[in-house]
Amino acid sequence: MDQQRKPEEYEFNRVVFGINSSPFQAQFVSQTHAEKHKDELPLVEEAVSKSTYMDGSMDSVLDNSQSIELYKQLDELWSRAGMYALKWLSNSSQVLEKIQLEDRAYEVDINEDPLPKVKTLGIKWLPEEDVLTFTANPPKKTFSSLNGIS
Repeated sequence: MDQQRKPEEYEFNRVVFGINSSPFQAQFVSQTHAEKHKDELPLVEEAVSKSTYMDGSMDSVLDNSQSIELYKQLDELWSRAGMYALKWLSNSSQVLEKIQLEDRAYEVDINEDPLPKVKTLGIKWLPEEDVLTFTANPPKKTFSSLNGIS
């Protein structure tokens, strides 16, 4: 080994998945791009800052036309940031029809099936009913029974 040789430096050119700073990096990149493009893409800044965590977004808008416009603007934002969003889902078939089939949540077939239950940001969403659900798994034993308290 040549100890006089200058060390080589390597630098990641992508965010490394799974390191402890990944959530911060994902949020920072998303929010920075939303702020940078807020004048051309006016719906994205609020959607990204309030309704996006890491690689998932869950937002609510007034009507189908605003939903379609938000989808278009988010898609454009992610494209400008060098990202590509998948697994789009809406509780409106009119909105889903505007989303390319390969970009929709893979479970969705708007012609045959009812909309599927999907997990979004750690919670289950039933798009057909537009209801968020939570699943709880209570412990089998209570604290008092573990400590011999009756």
